[in-house]
Order: sequence, then structure tokens, then C-alpha cells
Amino acid sequence: MARSSRSSPCRSEASGRPAARLGTAAVLVAAVLAGAPVAAGTVSGTVTVDRAPLRTDGPKHDRDVVLYLERADGAAQAPAAEHAAMDQRGLVFIPHALAVQRGTTVTFLNNDNDQHNVYFLFDETGETLDIGTWGPGVSVDHRFDEAGEVIVLCKLHLEMAAYVLVVDGPLFTQVDLGPSGSGARFEIPAVPAGEYRLRAWHKKLKQRGGAATVTVTEGGRSELEVLLARRP
Repeated sequence: MARSSRSSPCRSEASGRPAARLGTAAVLVAAVLAGAPVAAGTVSGTVTVDRAPLRTDGPKHDRDVVLYLERADGAAQAPAAEHAAMDQRGLVFIPHALAVQRGTTVTFLNNDNDQHNVYFLFDETGETLDIGTWGPGVSVDHRFDEAGEVIVLCKLHLEMAAYVLVVDGPLFTQVDLGPSGSGARFEIPAVPAGEYRLRAWHKKLKQRGGAATVTVTEGGRSELEVLLARRP
């Protein structure tokens, strides 16, 4: 279950705060500059939707897919000390889906003309957590400490909804299924050599066959096909 902690209000500029991520690629570059050996490969492939009609327009579209790698041995990875942002403009959460690593602090902005509330519905347990209500120009920082899907809602505007997917490690990417909603290509670079499980997240669909096992070799490219189908 994804939980969160350390909410704190702050002032925000009208343009919002840009997200800052120090991902695996940056860590590997630092290692190269320090003279340390780096053994990494790439995981890439296609995501295809199997006969499932999706909404591809509007602010609450169904085009977002997150692909992420988990260590095959199940070992937990160190949490991130990073930041991301989700805005509220025109009675819409932006972006509609946000993927972050466990330990990331997300700034929830209000660049609207109205007061907004943010509360979370944890998909795994059904528990909720209200982090507050605030006016235009104010933001609240919130850290997500456990992996899982979190639905983001506003008690003042019931039509507003978004998703935060909290993943355990830094090896993930987010793709758009495009105007047809039929599929997309993905790539996760700078993956340390080893054994992994590739998982796909979509708010309505499931990964057919479950997580895919993948072996990453130094300098190699592992190509996978991911099929998304309707949930039972």
C-alpha cells in the first residue's frame, strides 16, 4: 500500500514548481565521471492494447501507461530524495497520472482561481487520507513512503481525479498510448545488469500474463512485448 507523510504548506509561483528527478541514468553518469565501472543495459519494447475501448481525449483520458522494473530477488531499494509536482488548474489535476519512486515528495499546487482540497484513496486497502484545503497560490508538499496506487481526489470538486503510482525503484518510464489508444513504444535505459520483473500499470487495464521476467546484460538491449487487456 502506498502511504504518505510529511505534509507541509508553502507558497508557490503561478507557473508552479518544476519536477526534479535524479534517476538511474544520472547516478550512472556520476559513477563514470568518478572512474567507477558501470555495467548497464536497456529494456525496451511495445505496449499493445487488446480490444479494449479507451477514452483518448479530455483531461481524464485513459492513455497513460507506466512500465517499471522490480528486482527479481524482491529486495527493496533505497527510497528517493526527489521532488515531483501535480497542479490544479481549471478544476483539473495536471498531470492526470504521475509515476514517482518511493520516498519522493510531491508538491500539490493550486494555480486555480478557487480553493482546492486534496485527499488520497489508497487502492489496496480503501483507506483515505486528507492532506488539507488551500487557496490559490498555495501548495502542499507530501512524501510517499510506500509503493502502490493512490487515487487523488478533491472533496470540493467531486469531478476531479488523478493517480499517483509509487514504485519501489528508479527504473520506470511513462508512455502515452496516443490518439488511437492502441499502443506505444517504451524504453528504460541505464538498467544495471541483472534479473528483473517488468510490470505495467494502467488505471483500467491489466498486464496479460502478469509481470514479465527479463535478464539485462552489460551493453545489451532486452526487447519485450507487453499486452494490456480488460480487468476481470
